[in-house]
Amino acid sequence: MTEYLTHYGYAFLFVVVLLESTGLPLPGESLVMAAGMLAGEGSLSLTAVFLTAMVGAVVGDNLGYLLGRRYGRGMVVRWGEKVGLGERRFAMVEKRFEDYGLWVVLVARFIIILRQLNGFVAGTMHMSWPKFLVLNTISAALWAGAYGLGAYIFGAAFRVFFAEHGTWPIIVIAAGICLVGCVGTYRFLFRAEAEEEPETVDDTTSGVAGGTGGHGPATSSTAEDGRNRG
Repeated sequence: MTEYLTHYGYAFLFVVVLLESTGLPLPGESLVMAAGMLAGEGSLSLTAVFLTAMVGAVVGDNLGYLLGRRYGRGMVVRWGEKVGLGERRFAMVEKRFEDYGLWVVLVARFIIILRQLNGFVAGTMHMSWPKFLVLNTISAALWAGAYGLGAYIFGAAFRVFFAEHGTWPIIVIAAGICLVGCVGTYRFLFRAEAEEEPETVDDTTSGVAGGTGGHGPATSSTAEDGRNRG
């Protein structure tokens, strides 16, 4: 996508970050980092990269919020099971937002899956929009600054590393971080599934066990009757 970024500039960066923020699986973070590196070369403005990424993130998250507020529950009921997020699991996600709402909105942008669900779940739960907007704007600014500025500062080192080793180590590291993020997010959101107690023993099984246990006394009674007759 770097070629498109070079050709279309800030507009392409804005659209990709916006669409990723509404829930689509697009490489928003990688694109912000690429834009930061281009800013280090002088091809783009670092300030413009930061503002474009931040505004795209805020607009995308708030579109997700509006979508969730208006259609969220109906969409979960109708299509949730098809993507592994039925009503039961979605209730777990809502519970996490209720327990850690402020922190979830602040850090969601840095965590895969949460980044895609953030605005939609907040809207479905009818979280206060002014509160969501403020927290989400802070999160978007921190995110755009961390990836854009980080790539701007270390861009030269990245280029030297790529020239010597190629891009495969970065791909492996990124895949590892993504995997850890996915597993951690899954455990955080759906921890209740692992904590559920196993079902109680069926009454029929208990009855059979009780009946089996009853054979002992009955056998003893029969033997005693035999001795008395003797």
